Amino acid sequence: MLLRQHRRLPSLDVFRGLVIACMLLVNGLPDFSEAYPILLHSPWEGITLADFVMPGFIFAMGTAGALHLAKYGRNRENDIFGRITRRSLILILLGLFLSQMPLILQHFFSPGAASSGLLAQIIDHGRVLGVLQRLGLVYFCGMILAWGLERNSLLNTMAFLLLLLSSVCFHLYDTSSPFSPTDNISMVIDGIFPGAAHCYMGGNFDPEGLYGTIAATASMLFGIMAGRHLTVDNAPVFERVGKMILHGGVLLLAGGLWSYMDIICKNLWTAPFALLTSGFCMWLLALLEISFSFMPDFMGWLCASWRWLGKNALLFYILPEVVLMTLWHVQTVSGTPLYPWLWSVTLKGIGNVPLSILLFTLLWIGLWLPLAKYLHKHDILFKV
Repeated sequence: MLLRQHRRLPSLDVFRGLVIACMLLVNGLPDFSEAYPILLHSPWEGITLADFVMPGFIFAMGTAGALHLAKYGRNRENDIFGRITRRSLILILLGLFLSQMPLILQHFFSPGAASSGLLAQIIDHGRVLGVLQRLGLVYFCGMILAWGLERNSLLNTMAFLLLLLSSVCFHLYDTSSPFSPTDNISMVIDGIFPGAAHCYMGGNFDPEGLYGTIAATASMLFGIMAGRHLTVDNAPVFERVGKMILHGGVLLLAGGLWSYMDIICKNLWTAPFALLTSGFCMWLLALLEISFSFMPDFMGWLCASWRWLGKNALLFYILPEVVLMTLWHVQTVSGTPLYPWLWSVTLKGIGNVPLSILLFTLLWIGLWLPLAKYLHKHDILFKV
């Protein structure tokens, strides 16, 4: 849906823009084997810069959700449930389309690679879950809980209960090795739905599987709490930001302590991972809010590019992904995918290989800024 611009929260737009830029950086690497390790997702246990992208999306979605609920209130005549359901379904449908793009592109650019037709390929091997599907599920669960739990204490309690539920079930499934990369409760559920043939990369596990939605919903609830802190009526900025800093510190401390019992794992979205990433996001948003409150002109100039991206976060998630997947499927005469070939003939010789990869990816990010600026200049927003 195309909308004209309304009054927005600059700190949240910049926060979303930073997440989008980080996503473009992580996904736009022309060679994953030679890139700096911090730009790659942690193989299993641990956390890198790349692992903050998805939690950042969910946290920002929660913060925006709190602003949405504050705008429409608890009046059932506003059909909050209908709005929540509609947005969730649109995100899931967009995600389903995006998940089939590899098969669609393979059908057009490598027709001999598949032994059956496109529809049969999608039915047999099409990925069912994915990033936008998780966002849709988490948005629905998180917004319904926030709609029903008006008191902040209840919302916080619910978030920790969800993390506790997720953790306990891991341990109940396997008391000796609950977070094994080869056998855990999340993998079992993935085997039931969507099934191994429909998991990420055709494996037996999907990092956006259903089980991870439990703890990811807690991440969104923490984002909703941040939004509630920001929208306290007549509260001075130091009070609002102070609550966010305190809340973020509690989350970071809880995540650190919880990591002695559970591993920090993005693929499984474990409780320590949810707490640590939410605490960091809370602090980053607080820093942006106080900076914009006292230095609006300077921050507006410094963070202009990130704000342009953040105002149309959904568009700049989907469009670059489609273009990037296409560039990876189109092959040169020598059989090399077009995207890494472009890197090899432009910046590969500058410095060492990891540095040239980083520079090429920064160029990839920069290519999207003119469009982002145009949409900002004309007050155009793409929303669901």
